[in-house]
Amino acid sequence: MNSKKHSLFLSGILFGVILTIGILFALISYVPNQTEARTISTEIISADSTNTQSKAATSTEEQNTSIAQTKISKSSATKSAIKSWSSETVYVAGDRVIYKNNIYEAKWWTQNEIPSKEDTWGVWKYIKKVSSSSTNTNGNESTNSNTSNTSKNTTTSGSTNTSTQDKTTTTTKKKHPNNFKVVAYYPSWVTNGLNKLRFNTITHVNYSFAIPTSDGGLRPLENPSLAKQIIKKAHANNAKVLIAIGGWSYNGTPLEATFKSATSTKAKRTKFVNSILKLVDKYGFDGVDMDWEHPRVDDSSKKQYEAVMVTLSKKLHAKGKLLSSAVLSGATPDGQIYYDAAAHTDKVLKAVDWINVMAYDGGDGARHSSYQFAVNSGNYWRKTRKMPAKKVVLGVPFYGRPSWASYETILQTDKNAYKKDIATIYGMEAYYNGMPTIRKKTKYAINHFGGVMIWEITQDTTIKKYSLLTAIQQAINASK
Repeated sequence: MNSKKHSLFLSGILFGVILTIGILFALISYVPNQTEARTISTEIISADSTNTQSKAATSTEEQNTSIAQTKISKSSATKSAIKSWSSETVYVAGDRVIYKNNIYEAKWWTQNEIPSKEDTWGVWKYIKKVSSSSTNTNGNESTNSNTSNTSKNTTTSGSTNTSTQDKTTTTTKKKHPNNFKVVAYYPSWVTNGLNKLRFNTITHVNYSFAIPTSDGGLRPLENPSLAKQIIKKAHANNAKVLIAIGGWSYNGTPLEATFKSATSTKAKRTKFVNSILKLVDKYGFDGVDMDWEHPRVDDSSKKQYEAVMVTLSKKLHAKGKLLSSAVLSGATPDGQIYYDAAAHTDKVLKAVDWINVMAYDGGDGARHSSYQFAVNSGNYWRKTRKMPAKKVVLGVPFYGRPSWASYETILQTDKNAYKKDIATIYGMEAYYNGMPTIRKKTKYAINHFGGVMIWEITQDTTIKKYSLLTAIQQAINASK
C-alpha cells in the first residue's frame, strides 16, 4: 500500500514536470508568433494608410485638375463668347466680333459696317486671326484645353452660321464701285427732311453745323436729337456721319472773323481742337468736316488753319475718325485760279481724308454751277494741286441762282424743271442743275475723282423719278 502510494506520488510529480515544460514551451512558441503578427498587422495598417494617403492625393490631384479645367473652361467660354459679326447688331467701343476667320474690335459705336483689315481708319480694329482649330459651328472662337492628360473642348452652343456669314458678305458689300463717295450735307435747322436721306446712294452725311466761338469753343449743337436720329439711321445703313464745323455765317454774321479769333493763339487752337473732339465723342460722330469759309493767303489765318487741321487730323485719326474739308472751287467759271485756294496748304491737303469742292456759287445766272465750272474746279485740285483722285469730291448744288430756291421748289413751279437747267421762279430766271446735268457731272466725277458732294440734301424732291439723288444713282449704275 505504501509502496503503491509512493509510485503514484512520483508519477504525479513527473506528470506535473512534463505538463509544466509543455506549458513553458507553448508560451515560448506563442510570443514570437505574436510579435510577427504585430509586425504583419503594422505593415497592413501602414499599407492601408499609404493607400488611403495615395487615394487622398489622387483625389486632391483630380480636384485640382477639375478646378484647373474649370478655370480654363471659363476662360475658353469667355473667348467663345465672341460672336460672328452681324449687320443687324449694334456694337460699341471694345466689342469684339469674328468676321471671315479674323477677330476685330470696335473703336466706337457702329452698326452694319463690315470689318476689314485694309480699312485702318475705319471703325474696326484688326486684332488677330482665329486659329484653324478654334472656330465652332456658330462662327465663334473655341479653345481646346489639356490638363493632366485630360482634354476639354469648350464651345458656345448655337446654330450653324456659315451660310449667314456668306450671305452677309454678299448683301453688305460697298455701295459703289471704287468706294465712290456720295456726301450729303444735312442742315441742322431742317427737322422734317429725314425721308430724303436715301442710304442706298448716300455714303456720308455732314451734319451742319457746329458753330465756333471766338474764344476757341463751340456753341451747343442745334437739334441734337435730330443729329442722333441721323447717326442711328446712317449707321444702320452702312453710312457715316460727320459733324461740319462753321459754314458761311451764323445768324446773318459771317464766321470768317470768328474762326480767325478762335485760332489766334496756341492755347485757343488747343481749346478749339479739344472742343471739337469732345463733341464728336459725345454724339458718336464718325469724323469732322471743317467748313472754314475761308482762310486767306495774305494774313495769319492761313497758318492758323493749317495748325488746326494738322493737329485735328492726328487726333481724329488716332481715334479712327475721318477728317474732310469744304474748300473753294479753286477755279472760276472762266478757268481762272482763285488766289485764296492756296490757303489750303499742301500740309492741310495731306492731313485730310478728302476735300469737298464747292463747285457752285460762281455767281448768279449761268456762272452759278455749269458743267464746265465743275470740270475747272475739280481739275484745279486734281491736276494743279496734285491731289489723289480719291481725295477730290466734286460738289453739286440742289438749288438755283438767282432766287436761292431749292430744286424741290423749282420743280413744284415748273413740272418740266427736272430735264433742264433754267426755270422761271419768283419772277426771275433761275439757273440750277437738272437731272441731265447732275448725271453728267457725276459721270465726270466717277471717271476723274473720288465722289460727289451735295449742298444740300433736303432741297431735293421726294418724287424719286425726278430726284437729283436718283440722277446721281443712275450715273453710278451706268458706270458699273
